[in-house]
This record gives sequence, structure tokens and C-alpha cells, in this order.
Amino acid sequence: MTSPTSDDALARLADAVLSVARELDSTGPRAVDVVPLTGTEVLVMRWVDTNPGTTPSATADATALRRSNLSVALGSLVAKGMVERRAHPDDARTAQLYPTALAAESIALLRARWAETLRTALDAQGIDAAGVVSAVGLLERLEEGLRPSRDG
Repeated sequence: MTSPTSDDALARLADAVLSVARELDSTGPRAVDVVPLTGTEVLVMRWVDTNPGTTPSATADATALRRSNLSVALGSLVAKGMVERRAHPDDARTAQLYPTALAAESIALLRARWAETLRTALDAQGIDAAGVVSAVGLLERLEEGLRPSRDG
């Protein structure tokens, strides 16, 4: 049996994650040439990008956003040229959401910048690929554990 992680260690982990996120923030002082998005738009764009063809209802459920907030974010993403709404081929009353070519370009630029920034920091600290793989696995499991259950 493993011992529970201390509150202090968990708080330090959360603080480190937030600090790294601030350093990678695309709207911060080191912003790259990407389409500027609000936090809510980032949340929605991330879901649409990883789930092309999703519906607004599924997006609201997955992001835990109120329908009105999702509607505003989607309207803004469409206006910015990041998301395209298409009628479902079997039911024209249902909209499907797809990332646009501009979204793909902007996301690719952002991911390249993140990789460059992190590679520089990791190299300076002597952290190897195994450490990165381990950290990614931990953070992905944490992310999954933080999502509310959709079963009930």
C-alpha cells in the first residue's frame, strides 16, 4: 500500500503547474503570432480540435460550460475563423463543429513555441525524455481524475 501524498506536496504540484502554464500562456508577454483567445475560447477550441465533428451539446457537456457561455464562445470562435459550423449530414437541425485551417495553423505555431520553450528549460535542467514521458503520463492521469464523472 502506498502512503498518501501530503497536502503540502499536492499544493506545490498545483503551484508548479500554474507557474509553468503562466510561462506558456499564449496571451502573455511572450505571445506568439496566434489568434488571441479568451480562457473559455481556449477550453472550447481544445475540445473541438481534439473532437472534430462534435456537437455544441457534447462540447458543453465535455467542457462543463453553461449553454449560454458556450454559445458566446462558439460565436466568437466562428467570427475569429477558428471554428466552422456544419449541418450534420443525417440531420440538418444538428450542427457539427470543426476546427478550421486557421485554427490548425495557430495551434501548430503555439505547440511549436511550447516545445521550444520547454526544450530549452529541460535541457538547462538536464531532464531527459524519460522524465518528460513520466510527467506527461502523470499530468494526463490527473487531468482525467479532475473531470467530473459523466455517468450520473
